Amino acid sequence: MEKKKPQHVGYYYKLLAFLAAGFSSLLLCANSQPSASNDAAVMLALKKSLSPSSSFGWSDPDPCKWSHVGCSGDNRVTRIQIGHQNLQGTLPTSLQNLTQLQRLEVQWNKISGPLPSLSGLGSLQVLLLGNNLFTSIPSDFFAGMTSLQSVEIDNNPFTAWEIPQTLQNASSLQNFSANSANITGKIPGFFNADAFPGLVNLHLAFNYLEGQLPESFSGSEMQSLWLNGQQSVGKLVGSIDVLRNMTTLTEVWLHSNGFSGPLPDFSGLTDLRSLSVRDNLFTGPVPVSLLNLKSLESLNLTNNLLQGPMPDFPKGFQ
Repeated sequence: MEKKKPQHVGYYYKLLAFLAAGFSSLLLCANSQPSASNDAAVMLALKKSLSPSSSFGWSDPDPCKWSHVGCSGDNRVTRIQIGHQNLQGTLPTSLQNLTQLQRLEVQWNKISGPLPSLSGLGSLQVLLLGNNLFTSIPSDFFAGMTSLQSVEIDNNPFTAWEIPQTLQNASSLQNFSANSANITGKIPGFFNADAFPGLVNLHLAFNYLEGQLPESFSGSEMQSLWLNGQQSVGKLVGSIDVLRNMTTLTEVWLHSNGFSGPLPDFSGLTDLRSLSVRDNLFTGPVPVSLLNLKSLESLNLTNNLLQGPMPDFPKGFQ
């Protein structure tokens, strides 16, 4: 008669199988997690795509020992600061895998080609890409950049693009500068105090924007607003009355557009230092509130349809 195995033996077999499967899963998970070796592979791809000279300081096998590169204590790449180095080439798509990257600074080079998607880089705080030869920017570029504070992508020959809704992920944004970046469409309504409570600079000059200033600007904490020189057929138009509720503004450049109507009451903008609204279609008298702004240092109202006597502004104002 065949003996039956004790029930506890079968239990132990099942337990061992379960533990073995769990251990294998942990190994697979660990191998799939970003690591210093993954970062090193990305940096080698970046080196290959930019081909810096041997004197650049990127010869060591360990990228954490490279010049212009910073790493954390566990050898994760946190900083790439290679601006103003006369570099050429392209950026590899694998940059998206540098998940601990906090600063990416490649400004003032001759780097070309499409920008790779950087979506998901939740540690990225500073992104400086201006004054290069980048040809396009992907629609998901800003997705998941929850720590982003400063963006400068000025002076790149991008194909026409609109500021994507995913920029709202960057709720800590303080500086967004995209002058001469071929941006089209309207100014998004999400540039407001709720979405970006710390936004200080919004610079979108020399693009192809159209439409009116969004009412959502009202109450924002912006200090510097550049919207001058739009090259679209319609340009930016309508009233600028929303400015009266942007009381933290120190610098407003709206010149060379199609704004119209009377100039608003500026009495609440007690820190305003520079105002340029030349080459528009403003009508009516120059508001007395401008005369009373003791902070004002620079003012240009020329080439409008203003009426009435010109106030006696201090020397140097136009």
